[in-house]
Amino acid sequence: MSSNQRQRIPSWAFWVIGAVTLLAIAVLVLAVVLGVRAGQQQVDIHRRQQVGIALQQAIDFRTEGNLEAALDAYQRVLALEPGNPTAVAGIENLLQVASSGEGLPTATATPAAPSGDGALRVPAPIVDAATGATPTLPSTGPAGNLAGLLRAAQADFDAGRWEQAVNQLISLRQADPTYELAQVNALLFDAYVNLATERDNADKLEEALAFYERALELDPANTTIQRERDLLATYLDVLTNTGADWAQTVALLQTLYAEEPGYRDVAQRLPEALVDYGDLLAETVDTCLAAQQFTAALELSVAPGLIVKRDETQQLCDAGGGIAARGNLTTTTGTTLTNGTVGTTTTLATVATPAITPASEITAPPGDLPTSGRILYSALDLTTGRSRVMVQPADGSTASMLRDAAAQPALRSDGQRLIFHNELSDMAGLSAFDPANGLLLRFTEYAEDSLPSWSAEGNRIVFASNREGDRIWRIYAMWAEDHGEVTNLGFGQSPDWHPLADQIVFRGCDASGNGCGLWTMSASGSSRAPLTTVPSDDRPTWSPDGSSVVFMSNERHGNPEIYRMDVGSGAVTRLTDSPAIDGLPVVSPDGAWVAFVSNRDGAWKLWAMPIAGGPAGILAPINGDLGDWLAQDLQWVN
Repeated sequence: MSSNQRQRIPSWAFWVIGAVTLLAIAVLVLAVVLGVRAGQQQVDIHRRQQVGIALQQAIDFRTEGNLEAALDAYQRVLALEPGNPTAVAGIENLLQVASSGEGLPTATATPAAPSGDGALRVPAPIVDAATGATPTLPSTGPAGNLAGLLRAAQADFDAGRWEQAVNQLISLRQADPTYELAQVNALLFDAYVNLATERDNADKLEEALAFYERALELDPANTTIQRERDLLATYLDVLTNTGADWAQTVALLQTLYAEEPGYRDVAQRLPEALVDYGDLLAETVDTCLAAQQFTAALELSVAPGLIVKRDETQQLCDAGGGIAARGNLTTTTGTTLTNGTVGTTTTLATVATPAITPASEITAPPGDLPTSGRILYSALDLTTGRSRVMVQPADGSTASMLRDAAAQPALRSDGQRLIFHNELSDMAGLSAFDPANGLLLRFTEYAEDSLPSWSAEGNRIVFASNREGDRIWRIYAMWAEDHGEVTNLGFGQSPDWHPLADQIVFRGCDASGNGCGLWTMSASGSSRAPLTTVPSDDRPTWSPDGSSVVFMSNERHGNPEIYRMDVGSGAVTRLTDSPAIDGLPVVSPDGAWVAFVSNRDGAWKLWAMPIAGGPAGILAPINGDLGDWLAQDLQWVN
């Protein structure tokens, strides 16, 4: 470039070029820093998961009485995370036991126990593995370690790290249940309340309810927290019943409105529910009663067209359109709204949507239904479109969420580990979740892997998948561990491991692809033998004693029904008889009942009936929607 050409370039252009160059360099440096940081975060997450795995192994080895293996597991923890307080305390405890010559202490990791309402309570700490939650182990370590844990918990609490504070406090309480008991319980109570408030504000209502109830376990007489818990539980019942039972929805909203009119969106939901209930009554039961609902709604808010709707139904009522005079109306005394105030008047009892069940089928009265145990099921969250695992007490009380973005739950018999089909794209496949400590493990990496089932010992799982290129369904077994190797057991679907023996029941065919139905095989895939010869027989599940297999089939009587087979005699008994869908059967832990899903009254609900046969009854509505119902599953646990 000549000097004349350089002179024709303005000086400000050099400044612009320099600035752009510096900006590009800065962006490049920032990208490198962010990339390094993201990589380090992934390394930290993996390390924490490995720490959690090793600590869980240490607990298992302690339970088995294997001192050396437990010590080795603790040492692996310290190699990954030097100074880990749980590993340090565990090693000290093991060394004390070894030096004293006494037998090994029994680990106190126990299954999650039901609370008073029967719901599965996620034992604290409830955190994700990525947050750094560490499983705890009982220890009789020195007081200095306990004081350090308490100081760490207080520091986390003061910094607003409620989950970490809970972790530390639970670890301390398991190490020594009597250490500074009043201070530990008070701090733990406040942490639970803060977590509940935080989840409540974020609309994570099931989690908030679980934290409120944990706080109340520490201070049952706290009326303020009890009121918050009751309001939230009632509101969750509203969400569950909305669209499935309008009479119950209205009654619950009236209760909330009487208690606190400004609670959440109750003031908006109540008139809307009254209108929806009125529409249902006008179509199916009684225009006079429908007009009453529209009138009550108008006393709260005036929606477009509602006055006309009220007047039209009232005219039909006056003209004799109601059916109350024919004795088809049941009333009960309850709380309703009159002129914007709360008073006691006569209100409607629950009026169910007309069922499509044949008149010949009898519905069990509520007193004849099971009340013990909890049913785990997966259903779509209508807001997110993802499945979530819910826990429904058999007594019909409020359901709670156990895991989001999860389907097909299988809880280990000790209640300590849940296997499920993970719906997150970066965790596709089968995952394991420990409710007691929040540990999340990835077992498989194929989105097609589904319907897992635990072995009787709780150390292996079996599942079905069409992961291969030919898209044919096969059954696989693997050790229940992070990224474990799988063994192909052969063609088949819907496996269920025998609760007492090394045997698997599944849907399959013979070697030539014929003779399809339900089959059994050993855990190695050998000794295949047919149970039934109807190809559509599916979703087999063992009774607790292994004497029966309950399954569903849509070929035997033209639509999905539930059946029971006596393994000894081969006799098959039809349990349900409805033109609707009855499917996904599970057997109660005492072997006396069968639960299943059905849309026989127009909406998906959980039903139950005696395993020997008899009338079926509704246990609870499904929280959400089943969507592709064959992609969901149930499990009945204690």
